[in-house]
Parts: sequence; structure tokens; C-alpha cells
Amino acid sequence: MISSATNWALRHPALCLGIIATLIFLARVVTLASTPLNLGPDEAQYWSWSLYPSAGYFSKPPFIAWLIGAATSACGTSEFCIRLPSPLAHAATGFILFLAGRRLYDERVGFWSALTYWLMPGTSFSSLLITTDVPLLFFWSLALWSIAEMRVSRSPVWTILLGTSVGLGLLSKYAMAYFALGLLVAALWGNDNRSMLRDRRFAVAALIAALVVAPNIIWNIDNSLATVRHTAANANWNASDLFNPGKALGFLAAQVGIIGPIAAGIVVWGATKALRSSGIPATDRLLLALSIPILAVVTCQAFISRAHANWAAPAFIALTVLACAWACRSTARWPLIANTSVNGVIALLLCAMAASPAVVAALGQENAVKRLRGWPEAGSTIMSIASSAPFTAILSDDREDIASLSYYTRQRQTPLRMWPSPTPSNEFEARHALTADLSRYVLLVTRRSDVRHITDAFTSAERIGKIETRLDQKRTRTFFLFALTGPVTASTFPSLSDNPSTDE
Repeated sequence: MISSATNWALRHPALCLGIIATLIFLARVVTLASTPLNLGPDEAQYWSWSLYPSAGYFSKPPFIAWLIGAATSACGTSEFCIRLPSPLAHAATGFILFLAGRRLYDERVGFWSALTYWLMPGTSFSSLLITTDVPLLFFWSLALWSIAEMRVSRSPVWTILLGTSVGLGLLSKYAMAYFALGLLVAALWGNDNRSMLRDRRFAVAALIAALVVAPNIIWNIDNSLATVRHTAANANWNASDLFNPGKALGFLAAQVGIIGPIAAGIVVWGATKALRSSGIPATDRLLLALSIPILAVVTCQAFISRAHANWAAPAFIALTVLACAWACRSTARWPLIANTSVNGVIALLLCAMAASPAVVAALGQENAVKRLRGWPEAGSTIMSIASSAPFTAILSDDREDIASLSYYTRQRQTPLRMWPSPTPSNEFEARHALTADLSRYVLLVTRRSDVRHITDAFTSAERIGKIETRLDQKRTRTFFLFALTGPVTASTFPSLSDNPSTDE
């Protein structure tokens, strides 16, 4: 039965993928429409950026804000509308991998590449959120497809698409720069790829990419390289703690979770077999060059300091196609079928967790979603208190809190501001810091019970209450409320202290 269905799918790959993509997309859309989970702090922050389109923002390039802005203009400002571009972009990315895999190898590899990508646990998780990885992976797949077509076609369309994709990828996340690193490694690894990359079309593509990303470069120059400095600061190299083998192993384990255990096994098996062979095909080397260096660099970063699981996400575009190519060369088809089955179950489980708090509780995963709960209640209470007195501003002292409150108090009349810092470390400090003209009567919302570093800057301060929001059976989020009376001058504002602890 399974064999017959697989044979039919491989005889009609485009039709079959269209049906599968529609079903997966609808399942994820229904999940987004029904989930009680609130926007995460980063999602809320990106939404706040979309309110004032710019060529750059303090911690990220601008494309995520443009994407959310387009979605909310067409759909509305609900959590569903803000997140809707994610499953749509991932669906498109899978189709592009089908086209790339078909051109690089054959239609069967393309088919399995799309299916593997759609059901990869990392994709299933990412499809339920809106993050910078969503457009990054889309443009990375477009760039890979462009390279695949340029190997057999002289049409200028592919040169233009390559340059545009790389440029827009850089406007999504600077990790797109790994693509250039991959091409450099491919050029150094064999004459066949080297001769292809010497083609002047790649110089033209590089020029197009530079033109596309130029507004963000100019913005960075005008803003003291804010995004570039923030990206570099994320490396967090500390001379007193430069060797962390546990973090490196943890990062690699997380990569298995992203691609799935069976697909990870195929990658290890295929890579081992390739290294033992007398020669690796040029196409395989190209895809290895576009994936392995990323994993190596970020693993080293994890060893030296730290690395989030998604920092190597672009590696899985090429690696997905390559793993499917390796599997298709073997006589056994069961690894790809088993991988699809296992990852499909994981995808359904993630949808169930997003849609049902009971499933989250049954699996003991309340801690994993605590940051996505309780914000509408807190926001409503804060707006009510702010409107009950002549407050001139609502003040926050934490980047994540003000990000979430910016969305969940979006109907407020009172301005929401961030406690200023002499050296801004986020977009809210840079653009939305409290100013002296708004400091006459301020409602401070904080998770700290001791805020003398703030209250000492005002004429008087009174703690007027607290808000406790139940997140689950074990955890609550508590905000302390202070009424601060000014006026004060900007010169009296001290620096921010360390961020408060997370939800308990």
C-alpha cells in the first residue's frame, strides 16, 4: 500500500506535492487560528518595528518588519495575521527545494527534498512563529535554485534572481553571508565548481546583492553600525570562559532535533560514505560546501561561548537536498519513508501542543511556553490602571517586557517608554526611551521589587500595587507598579541594571 502510494507520488511529483503542501499549510493555519499562545517577545518586537518602516533596526535587518507590515496591512493585527507569513513562506521554500533538487539531481530527489523540508521538526516549529529565519530560509533556497539553474543555463534571469535573493536574504538576517562562504569553499574544493564560480555572472550577482542591501548598509553607517555591532556582540566571547565542550555537544544535539533523528542518521551515513569514497561528485561537494562550514563555524562558536540552535538553520537547506540524494542512491527506500513518518508525527504533536494547553500540561512542557502566556490579561490591567490617573507615560525597564506590552497594550492612549541607557542595547532604548518631557507622572511596570536605580531619579515614588498573572499550575508572572512623580531632567537618568529573572 505504502509502496504503491509512493510510486504514484513519484510519477506525479508536482501534483502530489501540491496536495501535500496544501494539507500541511491548512493544518498549520488552523493551528495558528486556534492557538491560545500569545506572541513571544521577539515576535512582538518585530511587530512594533513594522509600525515605522525603516532601512534598519537596532538588532536585526529590516525585512522581518516589512513582512509583518505587509501581512497586517492585508489581514489585520491579530496574532494569527502576524504569524501567517511563516507557514506560507515555508510552503514556498519546500517547492523551491523541489525545483532545486530536480535540477541538481532528478525529480525523485526534488520530491523527497520538499517533503523532508516541510516535515522537518525545525520547520514544523518555525511555521508556528514569525522569526527572521522564515524569510532567510526562503531566500537561501531561492539562491540555491538559482545556482542550480546557472550550471545549465546562460539566461540572465538566474543571475538576477541569485543577486536579489542574496541581497534580500541579508536584509532578513546577516547569516545569509554564510552563502558567500559556502561558494568560496566550493571554489577551493575542485576545479569543476571553481570554473563555474569564475563566471562573470557571479560578479554581476554580487553587484546586484550589494545594491539590494545598500540601504541597510547606509542605515548602519548613519547609526554607528548598530545592527552590525549587536550581531557581533551576540558572539559573547569571554576570555574567562572560552572552552565549553558541553555547549558544543548540546548545540549538535539540537541540530539532530531540527532535522529529525532519521534524517540526521542519513546525513552521518552519507557523509561517512562520501569521505571514504575515492571521489565526491561536484554537486555533492557544492551542497556540502553550503552546509558543513556553517555547522562547523557555529559549533566552534558554541564551544567558545554559546550558540542558539537556530544559528545554523541555513545549513539545512542544502543538507536536506543532499541527504535525500544520498538516500535515493541506495536501493532501500525505507529511510526516507520512515523519516517522513516520524517527522510527520512530531509535526502533528507540535500542532497539538500549540492548540491545546491540556496537551502541553500532559507532556510537562509548561515551562517551554511560559513566555507565550498571560500577556493579554496583564496588558488589559495595565491599560486600565494607566487610564485611571493622569499618567504621562508607562515605563518599562526590560526589553522583553516592553516588547510584549507594546503589542498587548496597543490600544492604550498613554505612551509606552523604555528606561533609558547611556549606551542603548536594543531598539526600544534607542528609539523609545523615556524623555524628560514625559516624566511628570510615570507608571512604572517592572518585575523588580527594588527599583531604586529608577526611583532615585524622580522627585517622589510610591509603590501602588502589583499584578500577578497565572501562567500554569506552577508559575506566575508578577509585575510591581510604581507611581513616579517628576519632573526630572534627562541628565539624572542612570544606566539600566541587569535584566530581571525570567518567569518563575
